Amino acid sequence: MKRMMGRRTAKRGNGLTRAALAGASLWILAGVMPGTAGAVDAAGADDALDEIVITAHKLGIGETRANSIVDAEAIKELPPGLDPLKMINRVPGVLVGSSDAMTGSFSMRLSMRGLNKEQIGVSVDGIPNGSTLSNGGTMPSRLVDGGNLERISVSQSAGEIGTPSNQALGGYIDFQSRDPAATAGGAAELSGGDVGYRRAFARLDTGEIARGLTAYVSYSHEQLNTWPGAQSGESKRDHVDFKMVKEFDNGAKVKASFSYNDLSDNDYDAVALRAVSAPFYKANFEINPNTDGLTDTWTGDPNIDQNNRKTRGIDSREYFSHIDISTPLTDTISFSVKPYYHHEEGAGWFYVPYVQLPANGQLYSAVAPGGKATGTVQECYANQYAHTASGALIPVAAVTYPGGTSAASLKAAGCPAAAKYQMNPASQWGAREASRRKGGYEMDREGGLSELKGTIGDNQELRAGIWVEHIDRAKTRNWYKVTDPKLSDDYSDSGLYSITQDRHYASDTHMYYGQYKLRFLDSKAEVSAGLTYQDFDETYRSPVEFAGTRELSVHSDVLPKVGLLYHLTDSLELFASGSRNFSALPDSVFEGTAAIDSKKGIQPETSTNYDVGARWALGNFGFSVQGYWIDYDNRISIQNGNPDGDIFSRDATTTFLNQGGITSRGVELTATAQFGSVDLYGNYAFNDAFYKVATPAEGIAKGDPVLGQPRHSLYGEVGWRPIDPLRLMVNARYVGRQAGTYGAVQNTVVAGGPAYYPREYMPAYTLVGLSATYRLDDGWVGPLHDTEIAVNVDNLFDQHYLAGIGMELTTSNPLTSGRYFLGSPRTFVVTLRTKY
Repeated sequence: MKRMMGRRTAKRGNGLTRAALAGASLWILAGVMPGTAGAVDAAGADDALDEIVITAHKLGIGETRANSIVDAEAIKELPPGLDPLKMINRVPGVLVGSSDAMTGSFSMRLSMRGLNKEQIGVSVDGIPNGSTLSNGGTMPSRLVDGGNLERISVSQSAGEIGTPSNQALGGYIDFQSRDPAATAGGAAELSGGDVGYRRAFARLDTGEIARGLTAYVSYSHEQLNTWPGAQSGESKRDHVDFKMVKEFDNGAKVKASFSYNDLSDNDYDAVALRAVSAPFYKANFEINPNTDGLTDTWTGDPNIDQNNRKTRGIDSREYFSHIDISTPLTDTISFSVKPYYHHEEGAGWFYVPYVQLPANGQLYSAVAPGGKATGTVQECYANQYAHTASGALIPVAAVTYPGGTSAASLKAAGCPAAAKYQMNPASQWGAREASRRKGGYEMDREGGLSELKGTIGDNQELRAGIWVEHIDRAKTRNWYKVTDPKLSDDYSDSGLYSITQDRHYASDTHMYYGQYKLRFLDSKAEVSAGLTYQDFDETYRSPVEFAGTRELSVHSDVLPKVGLLYHLTDSLELFASGSRNFSALPDSVFEGTAAIDSKKGIQPETSTNYDVGARWALGNFGFSVQGYWIDYDNRISIQNGNPDGDIFSRDATTTFLNQGGITSRGVELTATAQFGSVDLYGNYAFNDAFYKVATPAEGIAKGDPVLGQPRHSLYGEVGWRPIDPLRLMVNARYVGRQAGTYGAVQNTVVAGGPAYYPREYMPAYTLVGLSATYRLDDGWVGPLHDTEIAVNVDNLFDQHYLAGIGMELTTSNPLTSGRYFLGSPRTFVVTLRTKY
């Protein structure tokens, strides 16, 4: 049963990390660390720092690389429950979109400076969240509640040295949670809005429950319907955060965090762009920008109901815990260690109008050494295909239709094409069949970060550190026969009839780094130089797809990272940085029919990043300008090795190659100002991202624009406080057109049309948002204080737009399939929040 359900058969290192987490937690509670005479109350210093952040740190002042801060004040302007990724849309060079206004799973898109979410590192409190794909990670919204975020640090280059990521080729994002309050109390929020949006959030701060010990726990529940049609789809999320901090007189500090997330989500489908695709695809933007083609009403016809929104979605449950221990060893040397553990389990669902019959009639068929995977056949009607006594299908030399049927009649009924197996007489066929396809996944991810830091005098600093991580993962694809397709997509566990994927992965990552930093010229100048080395090992097996185990081991070169900072005056600084970066290989080079086709094997993707710029901040005014150049090399591309192969018989082949890369270059401008009760913020980004090498098999010509990357984008906001209790804010974001195809699209479907259609572009769009917050007088309801009513409006003028492109869908014909995601319509959210 373990094999059938895709469970792990072995774990490495679980005991060590879990023991470290448990032991450190007990250590905190017992207070056995040296110097427990008292805790450092840093609340006053934190308040002072917050004032500085408003102007200076928003612009990344003091950093040797491009960096932007989204602080607590900016986060508070946003609607509660907004996905943390969407909170960074105000940062220059960043583009985040999904098909609804609040969150998204399949439809969520992220890009930064010409690179997409698979090339951007993400962490929560400095702990890596793993890959943003399914291979060993998750999205940040599942690891921290937006109501507990204190700030978001966005490095548009590759991040500070030591940032733990297997994919940070073009940027790094760290979501930082708030620490517990020094005094007992709490906060609560109630929100409601369009398309059934509901959210409740409550947090309890313990205050100082023992000398230097504080903690909080929070819970939130939110739900949202899908907006097209009858709003039949739904996203639900329950989330718990816990954080505890222990401070010691000697400057040592221990932080322990735990989060739990339970998510179920019916997301949106992709759409085609061109009106010409209308006869060939269920939805396209030019004809109707208000639908993704999914339906709301059950008809009893599996061919129609395969597009019912409720039949597709995900269920996910996650546990995430980490401990951050930092302590001074001497007056000049400090040490930190951060063990962590992350467990994820869930499934993706899909409904199809057929039964995926295994040719040998067996539920689970391991591949023998030297053999091939068992083929499958798509059966549309019960008893359509004949079976032997053992349940196996009976092969024939050519497709033969029984009397009264034909390829045309099956197609007219919405059935899959017939296969080369014997069919029963049509009079023996039963009712239409359907299946639920369950893509299960489970992951245990554990690791740790450790760093030793020392200073020499007042102007030199040394850092050395290590990051290690081990991941065990399993992914399965199980097929269940639907009980009665006329009524619903319900099935029973006993309806499991085939397992076509049983994938198991074990991977190990090691990263080592060191850095030297020097300040000179009376601290006006700063230079930092560091080196990083990273290696990655992975094993993969899938007994129903191939025999044995596949392995790979890759490592980086020694990767330099250099930064320069010079203060021309107290308010003006110049900076420059350069770095080499490394990305581990994705699962795709292992999976399915993929084969590595290179004498050296597939090489990891790498990038070289350069930044240069100037920042100015004086009082309530600030300005920055920064230019960048990114060279992304060894881009992994997919090639079709057997175009005539049948994927169901499992003789189709794909090959992965390192082919060329991307150059991305641009300029970003940011300005902020405050005039009494009015504050202004704005930025402009120019990006020129293009493919460096032609790859004819993908239809890419040298110099073609990178998909989904606008050349021009603008963001601006104006805030106004006409009276002390009331704050109003309006923002606008312009996103220029984005390439949707690599080049001209060959016409293989439109009779009488041109041989090629010109390159597709997603249209440019401008979105306007509003927010208003009114603070009620304290004491209006008992002990409640800081009570506010807030209203947020997203997409005020209800613009139709495309929120992003599905890069993983770009191998399909854009005239006959979908690769774009609709943007969300106008959305209102009203919130009542208070503290106690």
